[in-house]
Amino acid sequence: MVEELKSDRMTEGAANQTPASKWLPGTSISILQPPAVRELKEAGFAWVELTWHAKKNELPNRPELKLQFEAYIEELRRSGLDIWTLHIPYGQDWDISQEDELARQGAVERVSGVLRLAREWGVERTVLHPSAEPIAPNRRAGRMEACKESLRAIAAVSEETGVKVGVECLPRTCLGNSAEEMVQLVDTHPALGVCVDVNHLVKDLPEDFIKKLGQRIVTIHLSDNDGLDEKHWLPGKGVLHWKEIMRALDESGYEGAFMYEVRPLLLDELSRNYKQLMADYREPG
Repeated sequence: MVEELKSDRMTEGAANQTPASKWLPGTSISILQPPAVRELKEAGFAWVELTWHAKKNELPNRPELKLQFEAYIEELRRSGLDIWTLHIPYGQDWDISQEDELARQGAVERVSGVLRLAREWGVERTVLHPSAEPIAPNRRAGRMEACKESLRAIAAVSEETGVKVGVECLPRTCLGNSAEEMVQLVDTHPALGVCVDVNHLVKDLPEDFIKKLGQRIVTIHLSDNDGLDEKHWLPGKGVLHWKEIMRALDESGYEGAFMYEVRPLLLDELSRNYKQLMADYREPG
């Protein structure tokens, strides 16, 4: 399936591309416990997003772990798959919105290190959380300003490395939980892009969010929710309007990985879901 879609993308004009040829299937995977490359290929995936959780960027001090990651990346590429995005670790030690200056600068340094790692690995895009949580209402303005200062520094590293940064919209009290806040964050620097995680959006309908941020979107995270909080369900299990979401992506000009971030990760189920969503989108109405 992947080879056929890639061929379609190369031979068709942009105006004639089908959604399936513009949006090749991808899935988020943990680089610490990745699925077998053979299983990804057999399920029809073209792209992966590599993610890992780390209190700090331990790779410079753990060469054996870095070699393990690089061996998996090489196997992916030998099999015809590739890395669409590298998800920067997140949590307190990676929180670029911290008001403590030393802690904030430490987080910026860690994030910058991952951008340089992405360049070394030949990955063109990263995903970045603008904050951790919880954030009290009376601290929000200060956290936004701290985040903007961090984003300016990170954008400079993005330009230096040539690696794009997609700032991810987040749920609950995190920064970037609405289109209004996301516009404020990415307007900090023209090099910054957006990662639309439709499952995180509650204040805005995902399709409306996409229409407002469309030209800044560099990648997407796809899963469903219950309308109250993130769930990372398979699309169709929750309340999101998938045809409207896909239409908004189409109209925004997004051409990239159709990146699932569903838990648990069941590759065959994702493959069937991708085919169904593409078929449903082609149906009129």
